[in-house]
Amino acid sequence: MKNILLYTDTPQIGGAELQMFLLAKFLDKNEFRPVLACGNYSALDRWCENFSKEGVKVIRMKVKSKHDPKHFFQLNKIIGAEKIDILHAHIWNPASCRFAFAAAGRAKIPVVATEHDPFKLSFLKDLFKKYSLKRVSKIVTVSENNKKILSELYPKEKAKISVIHNGIDTTWWQSQLLRFTDLDRRKIKEELFLARENTLIIISIAELHERKGLKYLIEAIPQVAAKFPNIKLVIVGEGPERTELEKLIKKLGIENHATLTGRQKEIPKLLKSSDIFVLPSRREAFGFVLLEAMITGLPVIASNTGGIPEIIKDSKTGLLVKPENSAEIAAALIDLISHPEKREKLAATAHKLLHEKFTAQKMAKEYEKIYGVLYKT
Repeated sequence: MKNILLYTDTPQIGGAELQMFLLAKFLDKNEFRPVLACGNYSALDRWCENFSKEGVKVIRMKVKSKHDPKHFFQLNKIIGAEKIDILHAHIWNPASCRFAFAAAGRAKIPVVATEHDPFKLSFLKDLFKKYSLKRVSKIVTVSENNKKILSELYPKEKAKISVIHNGIDTTWWQSQLLRFTDLDRRKIKEELFLARENTLIIISIAELHERKGLKYLIEAIPQVAAKFPNIKLVIVGEGPERTELEKLIKKLGIENHATLTGRQKEIPKLLKSSDIFVLPSRREAFGFVLLEAMITGLPVIASNTGGIPEIIKDSKTGLLVKPENSAEIAAALIDLISHPEKREKLAATAHKLLHEKFTAQKMAKEYEKIYGVLYKT
């Protein structure tokens, strides 16, 4: 039995943390014993509870921030007490998890580092990063695009880098839709989307942040609504750009064709109540929400940037558009709205690809191979 310490110094939940949970859930428990170590931040409470429900031991560290040196000392104790064989650090920010490398080095155990969203650091942080990566046995990126970025930033570590795509829990996702009814759909459309039953729903789920490019999606709506008045854009999420997006909707006079719902639960049901999914990101490390749209059976329009083209193949599993290009988004929406059969074909092909390449089970198997090699060396 190999003891794997899954570690993060994040104070909040995002895509990287979801992948940590799915990895712990789907690891072969006959071969691997995952242990989670993270900060004692209240925002992580429910996330940690999910690990515990899966039988994973959770150790909460009393730290103030990712800069707190207590990470190092507490990790030392955890590695010894739990007889850890491999430390797996999930790096949610390029400068995070610094104390994990030092603790693993002191304990002389191998380190796997998953880089979820690499980008260039400031001079001093970059120096420390270069030093830290020398101690890492294996670096994993979640897309080929991220691998390219990391290889250019740290060419000396290129041989250590491999790609493991994020995966989705298909069984859980499908279970959420088993009892979904037409009544559920009508209720969601009327009460949350503020739309009529026969309105065609264009949905986007994203943090309201400038890197998500949501303003370009909003700017595309007047052109689409002029041709198809019975459409509505629904943006699910919260973030610093909310006020600006609300002003833009009002400025364009599309209050009846666009709404911001804020953060929402029961995302599977919201997607199932929609017709087309759009992710207009300016920058995107992977685009996990695309997998959620694909498993729900929605046709997808997304920006041709970052890791997105590794999921969406243009005109095969969705439509790709240039980032920051409202005209292309509008043209793609008009194309899909005009051709229901094309929507169905794209969605079906994407659904098939997801089950072949992007499941959490497949992701876990790939990590098991890495753990197995490191354990023998």
